[in-house]
Amino acid sequence: MVEIWLTRHGETQYNVKGVVQGIVNSNLTERGAADAQALGRGFAQEHVHFDAAYSSDLGRAVDTAQLALTASGNKLAVTQMSGLREQNFGMFDGQPETQRQGALGAMLKDAGIANVDSLNMKQMVDLVRILDIHHGQATAENAKMSIARFTAALTKIGETAEREHQHRVFVVAHGAIIWLFLNSIGMPDDAGFIKNVAVSKLIFGKDKFTIATTNDRKYVELGGGTKNVPSQEFKLN
Repeated sequence: MVEIWLTRHGETQYNVKGVVQGIVNSNLTERGAADAQALGRGFAQEHVHFDAAYSSDLGRAVDTAQLALTASGNKLAVTQMSGLREQNFGMFDGQPETQRQGALGAMLKDAGIANVDSLNMKQMVDLVRILDIHHGQATAENAKMSIARFTAALTKIGETAEREHQHRVFVVAHGAIIWLFLNSIGMPDDAGFIKNVAVSKLIFGKDKFTIATTNDRKYVELGGGTKNVPSQEFKLN
């Protein structure tokens, strides 16, 4: 069996500014970088050793992985994979979150549904895909598309770990896609959004993923990182 420690990146400039990130880049804030280092110190305190490390190829994930590994004393190269990228939000990537929420609100109003906040992540991304198509772009992924892409990447990681006799693997990705994947393998629809530098532990074996823990910030707090997480971090990717 292989342990996969699936972790969201640290806080970014776009998180703070309320901008949809998706597949565009945004740098870590000072707190985001400090929390990534705190995550690594927390790993060191708990004597957590990794045999391999991966991240999406977006800068905020790569930087988080490298900072955490250095602080933990794990001298590993980070393998970047495009399959681990964030959900593609199409025309909303790089735009204010208020724009996405406004468009979703108008769509729901036409359908007789009043509250955008009632949507979970899967419902939201599926509606974004519809909006993107309606506006002639069609680059946004729906949940099925992004889950398939992410699952393929994680499966490749798990199979490589089994072949190389690696017990524990560190993977840094993004809030929306982590939520969608975890939901696809059993996390409830009403689960909260994934927090920055939160760890979700998976067990991979016999071509199957099993959830051990989700959305755990124990390690970053052990390492002296942020304890009080602003509510906006739950909502942005």
